[in-house]
Parts: sequence; C-alpha cells; structure tokens
Amino acid sequence: MSVKERRPNDLEQPLVSQQAMAQLFRGELSRSDTWRTRLDTTTNWALTTTAAVISFGFATPESSHVTFLVGIWMVVSFLLIEARRYRYYDLWNRRVRLLEDGWWAPMLRREPVDPDALRELAVEMSRPQIQLSLGSAIATRLNRAYGPILIVLLVTWFFKVYSHPRPPRDFSDFTERAHVAWIPGPLVMGALLLLTVGAAYFFTASFFIRAPLGELRTRPRGRRAAMWETFYRPYAIQRRKRPRRTATAGNRPTTPRPTTPFDH
Repeated sequence: MSVKERRPNDLEQPLVSQQAMAQLFRGELSRSDTWRTRLDTTTNWALTTTAAVISFGFATPESSHVTFLVGIWMVVSFLLIEARRYRYYDLWNRRVRLLEDGWWAPMLRREPVDPDALRELAVEMSRPQIQLSLGSAIATRLNRAYGPILIVLLVTWFFKVYSHPRPPRDFSDFTERAHVAWIPGPLVMGALLLLTVGAAYFFTASFFIRAPLGELRTRPRGRRAAMWETFYRPYAIQRRKRPRRTATAGNRPTTPRPTTPFDH
C-alpha cells in the first residue's frame, strides 16, 4: 500500500516535540516535589515528637522513663511510614532523572538524545513499578535523618533511667529500674539492644549499598581533603576548566548537530 492510499485511521508513530517533553518534565517534577514534601512532613513529626518527649521526660524526677520508650516507638513508626513514602518518591524522581539524563543533558551538550534512557522511561511509564526495596529505603532515611534522632532518644532514655531519682547501686538495680509495668527490665533492655543493633546495621549499610537514582552524592576528588581544609574550602568539587579558544577557532566551520527522530 502506497503512502497516498493509506487510510487516515492507520496507526503511525507520533512525533515527539520539545514542547511535549517540556510539559512531561514539568509534570513529573511537580509529582516528585509533592512526594518530597511528604517526606519532610514525616521528618518534622519525628523532630517534634523527640523534642516533646525530652521536655516532658526531664521535667520532674518523678517522670517515668516510659515516655522515652513511647517516643522511640513513635519515631520508629514514622521511619517505617517515611520509608514507604520514600519508595514512591524514588519512583517519580527516577523518571525526572531519566528525562534529565536522556533528553535535557544531551540537548545542552548539543548531542543526540540517549535512546536507552528514553526507552527505560517508556517502560517506567507503561508499567509503573517500585524499584527501591524497603531495606534500602530504611537505610537511606536512617542515614539522612532518623539515625541522629534515634541516638538522641536512646541516650536520653539511658540517662533518665540512670540518674532519676538517684544513680543505681549496681547493674541489677539499673535493670530493675528499666521495667515497664509487668514487663521485666532485662526484656526491655533486650528489645532496645535489638533495635540499636538493627538500626546500626542499616545505618552502616547505607554507606556501602548503591544509592538510589535520585539521591545526591558528592563527586569523588583526586585526593582526600584534610579536616582543616574544609573550613576555607567547603565545596567538594573542583572548578571546571574552560577550553581555550585559539586564534583560528573563529574561522573554523561549524559542523551541524546530527538530527534525531525527536527533532520535530
């Protein structure tokens, strides 16, 4: 069948314009920013809870250490909620990174678009699936925010049990103070120890596992900066050297940029 005899309702490959890609990028960026705001909301809840627990826990010597245990339980709950939200944030932020890496970065370099990145983006849009595991999400959020919060709560719980109302006579007296109602103190300390070991494992693993696609990392440098150098050189990246223009560069003919199927 010739081109003239083709019927109007036959399926043809649609043309992708720069305006359409700009609208797609704007929509995906807005969706990613919405989920990023939800992450900040959960982190604010955890910080507010920590401040309130410490304030009420050390208000009077008669305050129970159960307040700190409730605070730890709430922060762990916020961590699990935020890890779930972070998995959805990674889904949408992954699309933004594919658009930046496969479309906008080659355009700024005046190079052809990356077909592999655009093909992966098409698969993500046709079959949306969460790529980030729950363990990686927990490890990333512990590294970013919840690790220091849990450390503060665990340390303040220890000082509360140790100092109020008076320092313990021996270790058995300390474990006796850690009891909660009918739950014995050794069981409470064992649960906290298990929580500490698990959080330390995920926190340490976050430095060795592969970072999510949308997570920022500092660029590696040729040499490791000394500690005192960070006071007057805060940035970890070096300045990009501009290429020198020769005298004959102005008379050199410019080669046109190769066309791509998306230049319409």
